Amino acid sequence: MPAAAIDLLKAIDRTESHLKRNPAIYRVVRETPSGDIRRVNLRPFRYQLYFQILGAEVVVIACLHASRSPKTLTRIVSGRT
Repeated sequence: MPAAAIDLLKAIDRTESHLKRNPAIYRVVRETPSGDIRRVNLRPFRYQLYFQILGAEVVVIACLHASRSPKTLTRIVSGRT
């Protein structure tokens, strides 16, 4: 596996452990009937995790590159409702 892929997986793992402790500190980027969608940046990469807090669980909806069109997130979210 390429080193960059391994580094990205490590960044996701670090972010996941932080989300377990403090998911509500991240900015709400979209409000939906099923709950607010929040975003966290995967540093140092230009990827972002989109997630919802559902009760005691954090559910990751998507991992998208920061340069993706906002319409991509809209399509993903509309498929979830």
